[in-house]
Amino acid sequence: MTFLLVLMLFTTSPDTLRLDVCYREAEAHHPLQAETPLRASIAELKVRNLNARFLPGVSLRGQATYQSNVPSFPLSAPGFTLPTISKDQYRVSINVEQLIYDGGLTAGQRALEYAQRDLAQQSVAVEVYKLRDQVNAAFFGVLVQQARAASLAVLEEDLRARLRRVEAQVASGVGMRANVDVLTVELLKVAQQQAEVDAQRRSALAVLGTLLGRPLPEDTVLEPPSVTVEAARPEAHRRPEYGAFELNRTLLVEQERLAERQTRPRVSGFAEAAYGRPPGLDIFENTFQPFYSFGVRVQWNFWDWRTSRRERQTLALQRQVVAAQEAAFTRQIDVAAEQIRHDVERLEELLERDDEIIALRARITAQAASRLENGVITATDYLIERNAEHQARLTRRLHRLQLIQARVRYLTTIGAS
Repeated sequence: MTFLLVLMLFTTSPDTLRLDVCYREAEAHHPLQAETPLRASIAELKVRNLNARFLPGVSLRGQATYQSNVPSFPLSAPGFTLPTISKDQYRVSINVEQLIYDGGLTAGQRALEYAQRDLAQQSVAVEVYKLRDQVNAAFFGVLVQQARAASLAVLEEDLRARLRRVEAQVASGVGMRANVDVLTVELLKVAQQQAEVDAQRRSALAVLGTLLGRPLPEDTVLEPPSVTVEAARPEAHRRPEYGAFELNRTLLVEQERLAERQTRPRVSGFAEAAYGRPPGLDIFENTFQPFYSFGVRVQWNFWDWRTSRRERQTLALQRQVVAAQEAAFTRQIDVAAEQIRHDVERLEELLERDDEIIALRARITAQAASRLENGVITATDYLIERNAEHQARLTRRLHRLQLIQARVRYLTTIGAS
């Protein structure tokens, strides 16, 4: 008893994976996810630079010039000497400039940076969402091979049981050796199919592990999702592409506002503390002295030959282009969703027919097994009926998985998964 408890504690159960967990892990492992924080950091740095425009700008300037001609006064008077202007002039100054009003240009560029950041991040979401199709293919690829493996295992077990009975009949002298050979060959074929199915399952599992960013054990159990499509309608589009369309329109609006603000006046203040000769505008002072100046500067580019107006018109047309692209994308999604919906209805109807076929095939196989045991038919005749039932059961399992996969594709297509 103690040994059993220790064995239960240290024996790990196989991992069970659900499709929604695969979505989350695959999306988290997508290389483009690293782009999202980078885009946010880039936008933040650019916004800081824009905000720095309203901080005082300090610069150090130096200047030395020589003038070939300067004003002179050819007048003289006893006891009075007119000042002379030096041809060499020097100036060293510290200049401070403060932006006071820029017509909302910085605010517009800041909003534009945030809009570009949001659109870039949404573009990542669009690309990451496309990963779901790959996850669906790998996930259901594993399930299909599991279904084939289970069906082959049942077939193998049945064939071995029949082989033992036929061998017993041969040993007692009432059976034919040819039936043993036929069943043995069929078992070898089943073994080949099992090897192929196992290789395909391991390949699909490896692909799924690559998408999830971690190796999956061979005994990983995939849990088929329980999904319905009745409650999900194509009108309820929640795909990330629609968020990208909306953010693209927002970006164009911000660009249009920025274009309108380009023609607004700008007001800034300035101050200068300098040392040089001549000091300031006092050209008659021929000594080095400190001086200063300050004031307000206004700049208004009120006429741009309507370039900003044409730019706004261009952006308005681009918004119409985005609307047309969104309408085309919606139509594409609706067409794809409608096709998948018909596939769902077709597979649901096939499953109903599969149940009827399996019931009939089971009765036929039971009758064939009884005839084989009584020596009425050969093993080949029995295998024909047994394989037909096996194929019917395999077909139903595949149809069921295809139905689940079609429902998942439908929900993924309309963005409801």
